Amino acid sequence: MRITDIKTIPLTCPLKEPIGDATAQWDAWNALLVQVFTDEGIAGLGEVSPLHGREMAVFEAIIQKRLRQLVVGEDPFDRERLWDKMLGKGSGSFTLGSEGAIVSAIAGVDIALWDIAGKALNSPICRLLGGCYRRKIRVYASGLFNRAADPPLTPKELAEEARGYVKEGFTAIKMKIGFDMKRDLEKVAAVREAIGPDVNLMVDANQGYSFPVALKMARELEKYEVSWFEEPIPSHDLDSLAALAAAVDIPIALGENEYSRYRFRDILVKRAADIIQPDIVHAGGITECKRIISMASAWEVPYVPHIYSTIGLVGTLHLIASTSNAFIAEYIKGVGEWALRNELFTEPLRVEGGYINVPDGPGLGIKIKEDAIDRYSYRG
Repeated sequence: MRITDIKTIPLTCPLKEPIGDATAQWDAWNALLVQVFTDEGIAGLGEVSPLHGREMAVFEAIIQKRLRQLVVGEDPFDRERLWDKMLGKGSGSFTLGSEGAIVSAIAGVDIALWDIAGKALNSPICRLLGGCYRRKIRVYASGLFNRAADPPLTPKELAEEARGYVKEGFTAIKMKIGFDMKRDLEKVAAVREAIGPDVNLMVDANQGYSFPVALKMARELEKYEVSWFEEPIPSHDLDSLAALAAAVDIPIALGENEYSRYRFRDILVKRAADIIQPDIVHAGGITECKRIISMASAWEVPYVPHIYSTIGLVGTLHLIASTSNAFIAEYIKGVGEWALRNELFTEPLRVEGGYINVPDGPGLGIKIKEDAIDRYSYRG
């Protein structure tokens, strides 16, 4: 079997209303669908997302002008070698580097290669990764975003949103903070009261605090039994993150803005995080994330991935299913929920009782609707 072509399709899905976190705002979910074709008629699916600034053309250029020439004619089963070939090293990676956009572009191709392998062998990806620790995965409702425009959501509005997730069957919820310590604590208190003591509550500051504020905030959050404190300060400051993790009882979570096993090695060595969160569509796809997860297991550090994707969500479910040190998955909800996630697949993923089943069909185990691609294709 040989790779014959790569096709990229930019997609955009407007949100119900613009939303934001402590450091960004966006009004649509944007992604680049990646399709890899072979001479045996088997095609694989991958994805690059989320692209809040509509950077689809940037990633199309990297894939079509750089990566395509490196993989066409190759055996799609040679995933690890092709991953290294796409990234390059030394002078081979001089122009695009070895972090950031190039790694995300590689992720889109890599996920598609795993999909091809599974389809060719008539096996779900999780079995190719070593088999399943679990067939269904607990998910948490990731919502409680802020409005992009004033006025911001009130504690009462956030509490009502959170109650809705509990009624849907979710047993864990994550909310956005990182704006203002006093107001953030008022919101956390309201949400905790609304959901009761038996639902896990996590908070995500999106790097919105300084170290002194994050330290104070973490100690205040302890009274609300917060399960983890995500990206409390700028993620490049590993020394301060390590100091914060050592000083507080709440686990520090980190990783959605990291791109390689080398960066995660530094996080683990410095003990800058208690939970790692590599995103499959940021950190090099299934191949690189499996390396990262295996490395984290040597430190007994749990893997709880960041997930803000469609095809990437499915690939991540396969990773979690095959991983011993994973226990829950992110599931975007609220005003950040996109119609595309439900409309793109012929059989939408269903959350029941706070769990989601891992697709058991060949490869990713999903099929996409062509009419949905036409409807959400970006023509800007």
